[in-house]
Amino acid sequence: RNENGAAVIAPITAQSAEQDKADATWIVRRGLADRSCVSFESRNNPGDFLRHQNLALRVQPFDGTDLNRLDATFCPDPGKNGKGNSFHSANYPAKYLRHYSGKVYVAGNGDGTNPWDATALWTDDTSFIVSPPWSP
Repeated sequence: RNENGAAVIAPITAQSAEQDKADATWIVRRGLADRSCVSFESRNNPGDFLRHQNLALRVQPFDGTDLNRLDATFCPDPGKNGKGNSFHSANYPAKYLRHYSGKVYVAGNGDGTNPWDATALWTDDTSFIVSPPWSP
């Protein structure tokens, strides 16, 4: 979900506040840099997209630059753990969306120096199951 501009992992249930549900809902668009990939637009803030910046995912307005297009484009692959999908970065193909310590990053499988590049739980942490939106 979007939490003050950061992409975080947070439990959302049917009893969650409508604001929280909307902050956890993304519109899947054709990739801004590659139409065979996807970009995730905020349901709550139209025109804002998930984008990696310094390898951390943020929710930021689309500014039309090539770098912004690349940073906001992710290409789906079969889930690394055999379930759902994994999404690699368009401009860092060896790095995948990964949740780590409650936040979302683009991460390599042991090929970086950041804590979120650790191999432990990498296949599970990079596999996502798409579900119906919380907010229409």
